[in-house]
Amino acid sequence: MLDQRTRRERDGTPRLGERLGAVATAAAERILPGAVPPAALAAFLDESFDRPLGRGDERDGVIATPALLPAGLDALDREATRRHGAGFAGLEVVEQDALLAAAEQGELPGPERFDSRTWFQRLREKLLLGYGSDPRGMVEMGFPGPSYQTGHVWLGSGEVRARTLRRPGYRIL
Repeated sequence: MLDQRTRRERDGTPRLGERLGAVATAAAERILPGAVPPAALAAFLDESFDRPLGRGDERDGVIATPALLPAGLDALDREATRRHGAGFAGLEVVEQDALLAAAEQGELPGPERFDSRTWFQRLREKLLLGYGSDPRGMVEMGFPGPSYQTGHVWLGSGEVRARTLRRPGYRIL
């Protein structure tokens, strides 16, 4: 599983493409800085942008989930170019933050049936899911990993053996 995640991070954003992938990476860096690299969050977004969050989150009159996130990334990049003469990924942090704030307030223009407030909420939710599902994010949040039977929390075979033999420190995770 971790190998797949690492491969996705390395391969980038094939479904979103290079331009929107760069926008997603830059947006992830501003929305959710931390232990999980923005490229990893963008790769998670690339893999999951067209999947609903499992709670019937479609809204009448708004672009459907599979098209909403790419449309918003495109709108963000186009608005950056219109306002500042450069794509979103190439802007200064202050300019990026201002555009993201406009999106969060519902003030980012986009295609027909595009609601930037809904888009920003979905983007943030997906990035948070990516952050929380990444081991680096789990560690940063203080979550030691999935728990199974005693001795099986992110341990290698040597550590499991030492705990089984009750070597010094076997109770410390």
